[in-house]
Amino acid sequence: MKITPRNILFAVAGVLLIAAVVAGSLVGDRFWSDRTAERNRTSATTFAQDVVEDLFTYNYDSAEKELPKVADKLSGPYRDSYLKVINEQAIPAAKEKKLDVQTIVSATGIINATRSSATVLVIADQRFSNSQSGQETLASDRLEVHLTKNGDSWLVSDIKTT
Repeated sequence: MKITPRNILFAVAGVLLIAAVVAGSLVGDRFWSDRTAERNRTSATTFAQDVVEDLFTYNYDSAEKELPKVADKLSGPYRDSYLKVINEQAIPAAKEKKLDVQTIVSATGIINATRSSATVLVIADQRFSNSQSGQETLASDRLEVHLTKNGDSWLVSDIKTT
């Protein structure tokens, strides 16, 4: 094969085309990853807010029925631990003291988020009302909520106070 200016031009054009395709693929992948991460941040904060309010809000009349339902939003050892605590401590105490607990999340923020997990800081305000005495107690907690992606939805894998 004879090297001519035309052959060199075709070779250079081919190399440039391949480089452009590779660069476009890398930029596209980065864009897609950023969009996915942003979507995960948004859905993780919304889920964390909803699940914290569901986990820590209960009425002594309905705690036995409502609290176990929330366990479907939990995973692994945290789910087992939650079920044990509500059955052995929270539900009996709520019935005995006729407690109503209202939890409202006042703020959330992402600590870390990937495609398959997220950690969300949650500020939760609680009002404990004793139906017998009429006494109310207010509390506020900072919670670190660890989430794991399960298909298209999130599950809580751990919650820690900070």
